[in-house]
Amino acid sequence: MVNNRVVTNKLDRLERSLKRKLLSFYNSVIAGSLIPVDILKQKYDQKVKDIIRSTAQESYLIGTDRVASAVLANDKEFQLFITTLDLNNITTLTDRLANDFWNTAQRLQDRENTIDKPNLDTKAALTGIAAAITFSAFNNAIKSKSTQITQGSIENIRANNDQFIADNLSLDINFEIRPVGRVMFVTKRDGKVDKDICQPLDGITWFVDDPSLIEPPEMTHPNCRCTLEPVLD
Repeated sequence: MVNNRVVTNKLDRLERSLKRKLLSFYNSVIAGSLIPVDILKQKYDQKVKDIIRSTAQESYLIGTDRVASAVLANDKEFQLFITTLDLNNITTLTDRLANDFWNTAQRLQDRENTIDKPNLDTKAALTGIAAAITFSAFNNAIKSKSTQITQGSIENIRANNDQFIADNLSLDINFEIRPVGRVMFVTKRDGKVDKDICQPLDGITWFVDDPSLIEPPEMTHPNCRCTLEPVLD
């Protein structure tokens, strides 16, 4: 299985790269502009979505590979493909997080227009957006893919092959779809981990359809670096 540090390092690099892109866009288009953000959004929304989608897609693929690597530990022939469901997930994430960017941009512009500019920290605000995009896409892939696969018999796979086609999922014939999978909450286990929110959750597992499942970063705190990891029986 891929080492967790390798995965998180990849996500960190994606986050830093996206932060630079968002800052560059904000500084060149929005900062100091007299044009309201809602007007700028009409002109530049697709550009922002393109920036976000590129990172979300790459992060989603890292999450997909993470699930696949867990399975490969038991079956070297396994292949996991991106499906229509995954593309829809990426699009939904992109749209939601693009709206988060524009809402943040609106708050930053409002603060720019005040005399004393209270608590104006563009870099911190966009760092939070970049982290949310990167880790949300990764964790969404872990959750989604963990519902799709678990090791099973060839007989069961063949019996359910028609359902696979109907669901538009292309999985190795040695694996079957199951209603739910399990995921584990994993922190970075360093001095930056939130001791009140995330540290107590480290190592906890849930079935992905459990309503009590806590999915970072949306359900933890801004700039959360925690991830979900697949748990395959």
